[in-house]
Amino acid sequence: MKTFIRKNYPWILFLVLISMASMAGEIINKRFTMSDLEVYHKTAVRLINGEELYRSVEDDPYEHYVYKYSPPAAIIFIPFILIGFPITKFIYWAFLTFILGHVLYLIKLNFLGDKINSKINGSLILAIAIVGTHFFRELHLGQVNILLLWLYVLTLTSFHHKKSLAFGLIIALSLFIKPFGLIFIPFILLLGRYKEFLYMLAFWIVIFFSPLIFYPDLNGFIDLYTSWINELGIELGNKLDLLAAGNHTIFSVLARSTPLRYLHWGDTGRIIYQLVILAILGSLFAYQILKNKRKNKIILIFIMLIAIIPLLAFTSYNAFIFCLPLITCLMFQFGRMYIYSKIIFILSCLFIGANIYDLVGSKLFDLFWEISVYSWGTMGLLILVFLNWNKFNLSS
Repeated sequence: MKTFIRKNYPWILFLVLISMASMAGEIINKRFTMSDLEVYHKTAVRLINGEELYRSVEDDPYEHYVYKYSPPAAIIFIPFILIGFPITKFIYWAFLTFILGHVLYLIKLNFLGDKINSKINGSLILAIAIVGTHFFRELHLGQVNILLLWLYVLTLTSFHHKKSLAFGLIIALSLFIKPFGLIFIPFILLLGRYKEFLYMLAFWIVIFFSPLIFYPDLNGFIDLYTSWINELGIELGNKLDLLAAGNHTIFSVLARSTPLRYLHWGDTGRIIYQLVILAILGSLFAYQILKNKRKNKIILIFIMLIAIIPLLAFTSYNAFIFCLPLITCLMFQFGRMYIYSKIIFILSCLFIGANIYDLVGSKLFDLFWEISVYSWGTMGLLILVFLNWNKFNLSS
């Protein structure tokens, strides 16, 4: 342990200092609220009491701070009830900081093994700085995107080491927090890893019925999931505007940046358009998966799938922290890139991480947010990988 800390000291210290400084700033400015975490905390209390989880009369009248996730997801936060919300905020802040560090360590371990030097430490520090604005937003709100990122990287590690049981359990759990993990199902099926899929399905069924512990009455259990489905319908209904500013999906970005913006989108036309884009992206990834089935790019494809999640799901901009594994991986390869690739990489990282309110000011921040600068940065990283596909020699 001492050897590990000594070798990894620079980037670990940087991460801890960033986290502590952010917390100090929140406390000093009286913004240490972690409002989303408070929602999870209240929902966990309601769960153990067998109460209504969705659209409670006690919820925010503006319907922003309401619980939107599945019933089993609330179980995760039950341990925090025992210590009270004020202390929970400190513990969850520290927990998010720890698991972000663990994400970086696992990415390094998967690509470089135990190797560590000044260049690697520098790469990890820069990777933290690039996603710093999204990291702070996650801490400020007490969100779950870093938790999901951690689960995805744990899944990647399990997949790498052929731990089918762990893979199935972690993916199944993640699906009940947010369904983003569905993106990995075609990936494992194309690779013929059916055992992982069956374990995932089995654990999903077990977790699905876990709320019966708190809602033993079958009608109450059914009403619970009915309320969740209704909540999903409300949430999706608020996110159907393809041309809305702040819609950072690739569907919206392409539509807003091309003559497609002048078309009158009906429900059918919007669905067809999105399916066409999905088919193109799916075909591209399927080709690379099948082409590299027995080669050394499978891990790279996996972290590309993680990075593309915020381009497919209409979610908050801090979800672009999912780009961290891909940024870190490319940072390790930076010295081997051609000059044009280095330029694309630097610009993409600036797009993802430099739109900081206190840095660019309110007007520029709003402009960059409206044009989905984070999405352009993510697409730049993905294009960069495809342009240099045969150059990156990453071990699996």
